[in-house]
Amino acid sequence: MTTPSGPPDIATILSRVKRPSRMVVTAGMPYANGPLHVGHLAGAHLPADIYARWCRMLIGAENVLFVCGTDDFGSASPLAAEKAGKSLDGFLAEVHAKQRTTLARYSIQLDIYSGTSRPESRSTHVAHAQDMLVRLHGNGLLLKRTSQQWFDPAIGRFLSDRFVRGTCPNQRCGSPDAYSDECDRCGHQHAPDELLNPRSELSSATPELRPTKHWWLDMWSVSETLRVWLQGKEKTWRRSVLADSLDRVHPAVHFPNTFEAAYKDLKATLPPHKSKYTAGKRVLLQFVDKAALETGRAQLTAAGIESVYADEWAYRSITRDIPWGIDLPPIDPDLAGKTLYVWPDSLIAPIAFTQAALKAKGRDPQEWKQYWCDPSARTVQFLGQDNIFFYVLMQGALWIGSQADPKRLPIAGELQLTDVVANCHLMVNGEKMSKTRGNFFTGDQLLDERGYDADQIRYYMALLALSERPSDFEFQKLDDRNAFLAGPMNAAFEKPISAVHAKFGGRVPEGVVGEKVMAETTRIIARYVKAMDRADYPSLLFEIENYARTVNSLFAQHKPHDDRFPEPARRDALFASFHVVKNLMIMLYPFVPATMERVRESLRLPKDVFRIDELGSSIPVGHEIGPKGTYFPSVGPPQQMANS
Repeated sequence: MTTPSGPPDIATILSRVKRPSRMVVTAGMPYANGPLHVGHLAGAHLPADIYARWCRMLIGAENVLFVCGTDDFGSASPLAAEKAGKSLDGFLAEVHAKQRTTLARYSIQLDIYSGTSRPESRSTHVAHAQDMLVRLHGNGLLLKRTSQQWFDPAIGRFLSDRFVRGTCPNQRCGSPDAYSDECDRCGHQHAPDELLNPRSELSSATPELRPTKHWWLDMWSVSETLRVWLQGKEKTWRRSVLADSLDRVHPAVHFPNTFEAAYKDLKATLPPHKSKYTAGKRVLLQFVDKAALETGRAQLTAAGIESVYADEWAYRSITRDIPWGIDLPPIDPDLAGKTLYVWPDSLIAPIAFTQAALKAKGRDPQEWKQYWCDPSARTVQFLGQDNIFFYVLMQGALWIGSQADPKRLPIAGELQLTDVVANCHLMVNGEKMSKTRGNFFTGDQLLDERGYDADQIRYYMALLALSERPSDFEFQKLDDRNAFLAGPMNAAFEKPISAVHAKFGGRVPEGVVGEKVMAETTRIIARYVKAMDRADYPSLLFEIENYARTVNSLFAQHKPHDDRFPEPARRDALFASFHVVKNLMIMLYPFVPATMERVRESLRLPKDVFRIDELGSSIPVGHEIGPKGTYFPSVGPPQQMANS
């Protein structure tokens, strides 16, 4: 008879954590057209930084690269430079420097903050992009099509999507400032000819649609491989990231609902499928794979039901008629003078950033393959919810379509498919923050005009459940959370340090961690490693806050600071309090690194203490504790911000 095993101990919990050989973390690349607003920080850069710090704790900083940079090419930067009355090179350098400074002020610990046109990355990036296009072309994934594109007759040039604005075709929106391809207000994506009331941003003329030839990425030809890959992520990815992409790649056809009665007569004989109503009074049938799709479609046709593939998502133009971009490789004369669309450009860029980061560290840039092409490594990318299509489906098709055999998943030596973590928008007054519309707070404003400490902002942003829903940036809630940090959380660090100096000569007394405290420590560590691996932060932080209250409970019950109470219980309580403080410090480090560095200095622990293998361990008996420091600042009277 087998004796049931109890809950796992801390060593077992830590041994079960998956540890890749190498890790790359990326954050969504901001356009080089202005300052970073807090929406960028909350939705991409801060979650990515928290995760990169966790990765370093997990497998060592030497095995982790956190890379990002400005999205320089396309039309956004030239348009902004022109409006600012500056040269493009000068404008890009100025914006890049300001963004890099803002990230540093928020302790966003990048291994490199580069840019697609910057000298340390540009030539390598161009080489990667052109090589990928050659491979895609050789595999038949680039279709040459003639399409209609906006042309400004007043200045005699084709206009990129960012140079044309009009009324959003989404009837629920109707924004008058939608771009040619998407609406910045509602996130709606549309074809250029769907835009209402178009106008040129470069002249007073009304643009015209004229024919032009471009390469279109054929994602349909690799959709089965994409489906197999995404189905393998059903237990690990957030549903908000996976659902729409998986729905698209399931092979499907649709037909007018006038054939619904005929379909119902045939339904039981078709291969396994799901049916649902879709736009345009049509019925959509999703099949398990393309073989079943073709069988089912043949049966529909035989029954007189004319259907079409639901493949509208699967063909995207990836070239443009603009001068500021990556030139296409010279393999088709019809596309001479055209450049790569900014989206595939930005998806490929982190590879070059990785090489630039390695070179800056004095390492061989060719080590990039150990990070991107090794199945034992892992790449995790953080981005906004409205960019999921590009990072999942377009990037997946680029990676798969450029490998030796695009009908299978990648093997060792080929670009490995990445993990994607997406967040909803940070809102102001119920609207998405947008540099274009001017409804945003910059990261610098919060520090300079409002007077907050960067760690206060980091902690509050990590608590916003942007993985689940859009959230408003609310100063009252920020101040309420800062009041907790300055009160109960500070007390958890300060009380043991004050007591050890007042009553125990500044050294950790001999004692034991009681069963209750050890059980709480074991539970929170198990919760911590699981949540950090999935980048699920809000509920975890609330549980860590509860764990911090353990110190207050120990002091309330056993009074280690009061000689009138029994000394053995006081010693145990103080020893256990330092046990909790050390684990708190390690767990909170990815979220509030500057503050936890000050705690570490007070505890006189080594800099390499920030490792997950230190979780669950106590500060040794007799260890000398330094003086109490200043940790989380008090909230203070709020300063009036111009935009609040």
